[in-house]
Amino acid sequence: MSVEDPVVFSFRPWVRSTCRTAMIWGVGVLAVLGGVSWLFRSPDEGAFGWAFGVLASYAALFLVSLMKIWWTAGRPAAEIGDREIEYQPLHTFSPRRISFDRILACGPKEGTESLRLVVEGLRRDREVLLNLAVIRNKHRFLDELGERLAAAGLQREGERWSR
Repeated sequence: MSVEDPVVFSFRPWVRSTCRTAMIWGVGVLAVLGGVSWLFRSPDEGAFGWAFGVLASYAALFLVSLMKIWWTAGRPAAEIGDREIEYQPLHTFSPRRISFDRILACGPKEGTESLRLVVEGLRRDREVLLNLAVIRNKHRFLDELGERLAAAGLQREGERWSR
């Protein structure tokens, strides 16, 4: 098998734009909550001051989470190389890699737009779900992945691949 450059797939544009919109609304909500919290700024003045402070803290945490997802969606969603697939979950900071030699089975998860990979582990096999809805050019992604799975020795049975 020849060594090729990995094929890179980005996130779909709506992932970042949705996060950006939610962040703008989040800043507005934080401003309103901040104003209300300012009115009830001392916990000694009643339960409302403490409650709005807690609510503002949760809103700030939500905003930071959205910023992290927006930043992550600017990176590649997946890269398919000769020997492994590298994918970036939106909730993690670093991409994850799976060697094609460790994939036991692959196929769509019923009722979702996810791809289910069964990966051989050290102690037990585990399932990995790739959200195809966020990958730009998902049909090309599936074609490339299918070629690499076939080269790794998996057999195609309809929409599923297995060893």
